[in-house]
Amino acid sequence: MLFAAIIVSSCKTVNDALDVTFDTSFKSDLNIDVPAGTKADINGSFSESATIDPMGDPNVAKYADNIKSFEVTAITGKIVAINKDVNISNFNIAVASATMNASWNFPSVAVTQGTELTLSNDDGQWDTINSILGDKDVFTVSASGETDQDDVQFSLQITISTRVTANPL
Repeated sequence: MLFAAIIVSSCKTVNDALDVTFDTSFKSDLNIDVPAGTKADINGSFSESATIDPMGDPNVAKYADNIKSFEVTAITGKIVAINKDVNISNFNIAVASATMNASWNFPSVAVTQGTELTLSNDDGQWDTINSILGDKDVFTVSASGETDQDDVQFSLQITISTRVTANPL
C-alpha cells in the first residue's frame, strides 16, 4: 500500500515537472469620443466596449486543452492618446463574460496623456478574471463615465497581464 502511494505521488511530481509556464498579456484599446456641444451635466457621458479573445494568443491556442491555470499578475488602464486634459467622474472599467463580471469604479480622475490606472484586486476582481480566462471564451472590456468638457477624444488601453500554466501531457 505504501509502495502504491509513493508511485502515485512520484507520478504527480513528474507530471508537475513537465508544466509549461508562460507570461502573456491581453490588450484592447477603447476609442472614446465625447462630441462637441455636450457636458457631463447635460449629456457628456460615454460608454465604449471591445472584445478580447484569449485564443488569439498563439501560446494559449497551442496549449488550450492543457491549460491548468491563468494567474493575473497586473491589470492597467492607460490613456495612450487624448486631445485635451479632462476630469472624468463616475469612471467605471469592467471585464465581463456571459456569466461573470469584474469592475472598478473611480469617482473622479484627472486624465492626461499617459495617465495610468492600476486595477487592483481589492474586491477579488482578479480571481473573477482568472475564471473568465479559464473559460477561454471571448470576453468584453468596457469603460464608461462622464467628462467635465465636451469635444474630447481619447484612447484607453486595457492590459491584462497573466501567467499561464499548462501541461503538455
